[in-house]
Amino acid sequence: MTPGRAVFFDIGETLVERPEVGPGRRLADALGLGADHARVITSLVFRTVFASPDALAERLRSELGLTDDPAPTVSAIWNAQLTEPCEIPGATACVAAVRAAGAKVGVISNIWAPYAEGFRRACPAIGPLVDSWHLSFEGGTTKPNATIFHAALAALQVAPAEALMVGDSLEKDIVPAVALGMSAVWLRREPAAAAASDERAVDPHRAPRPSPTEVVPEGAVVARNLSEVRRIALTWLWAKRGAGTSLTAPLATGRSPS
Repeated sequence: MTPGRAVFFDIGETLVERPEVGPGRRLADALGLGADHARVITSLVFRTVFASPDALAERLRSELGLTDDPAPTVSAIWNAQLTEPCEIPGATACVAAVRAAGAKVGVISNIWAPYAEGFRRACPAIGPLVDSWHLSFEGGTTKPNATIFHAALAALQVAPAEALMVGDSLEKDIVPAVALGMSAVWLRREPAAAAASDERAVDPHRAPRPSPTEVVPEGAVVARNLSEVRRIALTWLWAKRGAGTSLTAPLATGRSPS
């Protein structure tokens, strides 16, 4: 594979299952706080390095003026997040296939410290395959801000046109990546029951799931599982060997890359 290509992955709901309730709201609810405080906490934990739950608890106490000690609540949620991540089927195989094809691998994710550690525990084989990590709590910037994408591209020394972003959020992953000139795969996973009832769901050679053209930006395609992501990414990497071939060109017609 030609050097200088990179595939970037989101973490939550892309490589591992994401909790229905994010850490900001989860902490706010447990502390008896409202939606405004939940947004403040979300911004804080996603943009700040905390060495321990006690450090976070002390920061919350001082910034929010809490009278009760938040440390037990914060510690319980922090420790739960260390074990809650669960690998989505096909995650390790997808990342490994991209790396084996010769592409650089990066991670760009809005995440807080304990869930990042939980991800590494849940997917131990993925960590060694990653060339660069851009985690919001370490860099102080969250998606969709272009800054985190620029930093990720610079770290791997690839131009936007030579990069592919894989993520589950249209707003935070797909739109900003395409706006920078990257290609993108929008992972819209189907419920497990639906996927289990459809044998084609595990077929990496099946065409990607169609979506309304007014929803999916030009330069992006939709996949409903990581088997499809793997096929699309490998097709893109192969097609990029030829001049002037876009992400969607070999996929729209179902033709094999030549």
